[in-house]
Amino acid sequence: MGWLAPEQAQSPMSPKVDAPRLQLAAETTIAADGQGRCVTVGPFANNELAARARQTLNDSGYPSLPREESSKALEGFWVYLESPPTEAGERRLLERLRRGGISDAAAVGELGAARRISLGVFSDEARAAAQSERVARLQLLPQIEAREKSGTSIWLDLTLKSGAPPLEGQKFPAGDTELEFRPCPAPAPAPAPAPAAAPPA
Repeated sequence: MGWLAPEQAQSPMSPKVDAPRLQLAAETTIAADGQGRCVTVGPFANNELAARARQTLNDSGYPSLPREESSKALEGFWVYLESPPTEAGERRLLERLRRGGISDAAAVGELGAARRISLGVFSDEARAAAQSERVARLQLLPQIEAREKSGTSIWLDLTLKSGAPPLEGQKFPAGDTELEFRPCPAPAPAPAPAPAAAPPA
């Protein structure tokens, strides 16, 4: 499909797009009927990117409906040690790390069970693993934790034409992100009707 080709970056002063209200994932999406099936493409990080893709889809004969969905993005990989239960033990551990070449270690959190010795947050898992190995050579037991941040993303629901090749599961690069096709989420079930009132005795 020609619209998959990435376009040249546009000027930051893009004209405002008059787009309809975003819908939540639980709201009704485009329904597939006998003329095609519903797929969704995304995620888009903001309204401007979604609006550009939506215009491209519309120009190709695929009107779409924007939908907002809760999402989680990987923020990085945190390397840390459990902190000793006392301030004196913590100071000894930090000094041991400094003597071993780990100069940027720092205590975080309240003193007690939840306190940690942070050894850095890394965007790349390989760098986090390398830091963990450096600390492990000091006869310590570092841990690596993937950290995520919550947010929202935008998806575009559209109905493929009858006989169109399957796109579900396909991914393609778009600038600094990667977009993919999925089947549209099922619409939320209609609420059950309230029971009829009993007739008066």
